[in-house]
Amino acid sequence: MKNILITLLLLTGFPALLRAQQPDSLLLASAKSSTLVAKDTSKDLFTKGRQDAQLHYKKYKAARNATFLSSVLVPFIGIIPAVISSDKGPKLENLGFPNADLMKSPDYASGYRQRAKQIKQKKIWTSWGLAFGINVAALVIIANR
Repeated sequence: MKNILITLLLLTGFPALLRAQQPDSLLLASAKSSTLVAKDTSKDLFTKGRQDAQLHYKKYKAARNATFLSSVLVPFIGIIPAVISSDKGPKLENLGFPNADLMKSPDYASGYRQRAKQIKQKKIWTSWGLAFGINVAALVIIANR
């Protein structure tokens, strides 16, 4: 009788043990999936930040114009403002981001700032190259007279 009672308790208690373990496994599975979702979301926010910077960042013009003017006036001295201004990222007030709430996300802000700095650097070095080309053309014209 004692053996039957133990067997009966084991048989009725075993499914309860299985049910008790299932929520934990479900929690682990949902934790893994939420980590994956968060990872994808951070990548998406980073990409969204880069795309928004491409569309909205326009306040690089002061650095670009200063580099161009100084390079046209004094060709080899003009490289100094180009190096200094292209090394620094854009100031917060010059970023021109469309949504302040999105900038609170570190991933979005990182993508936006990274792309804005790349745009600024490209514009500055293009201006320096254009000014340098103007100076070379002026020297060639002067030398051929």
